Amino acid sequence: MTSTLTSPKHPIAVRLDQIASKSTTLRVNHHSLSWSGGDFTISEWNNTEGTPSEVTPLFTVSGKVASFTHRHQFLDQTGLPLFDINRKAAGVTWYVRLPDEDSSHEPIATIAPRWSYFKDKFDVYISNAAMNGEEILIEARGQDIWKLRTNFYANGSLVMTSKRTDKLMAYIPGKRPEWKVDVAKGMDLALAAVLSVYLAELMFHSCMPSSHNSVGDTQGSSKEQSNTEQKDSTC
Repeated sequence: MTSTLTSPKHPIAVRLDQIASKSTTLRVNHHSLSWSGGDFTISEWNNTEGTPSEVTPLFTVSGKVASFTHRHQFLDQTGLPLFDINRKAAGVTWYVRLPDEDSSHEPIATIAPRWSYFKDKFDVYISNAAMNGEEILIEARGQDIWKLRTNFYANGSLVMTSKRTDKLMAYIPGKRPEWKVDVAKGMDLALAAVLSVYLAELMFHSCMPSSHNSVGDTQGSSKEQSNTEQKDSTC
């Protein structure tokens, strides 16, 4: 497939106020001493500005250390909560929900890992706020065994890419990696932030595949959430 980003036919979003009006490049930085810490900042990539610490972040992410669900809370520039992302304590499927909503509420997005040797591979089922909640699928496909680059496709079009900026930084004690994320016009930047943080979770972990599938898929339904969670295997 082409490596050029293509704007989706219809915007794809969980937050309408965060839809990119033009192609945008994000910088994703991980700040925690441990991967389970889950603290990140997401800012717009601008090589003319100073170090990442001097750039006002678009989003900040805090994670609970030693949490079985790996819950992360996403905040906007003003510090207001946007949503939470977490996985089932005994499962591999991840759920994005509005602040303070629990598992009794339908998620606004579901992330389902798929089987793949070495490379990252997962599907994202989104309740598209730009299309009255119609479900849309984004497919994430790793491009190398080093987990340096991942492409994201919607209806066969490349709508987002994520690339770790240094091949070895993630493996050096005391160093925290960063990612350069290219996002097509019409994509939700907050959603791009969620997918980037999930990629970071996969850096040193490989999960069993999720049994979660799309509405109308012969293998299952995303509405059958409780059944899906019960069938998931733990990472």
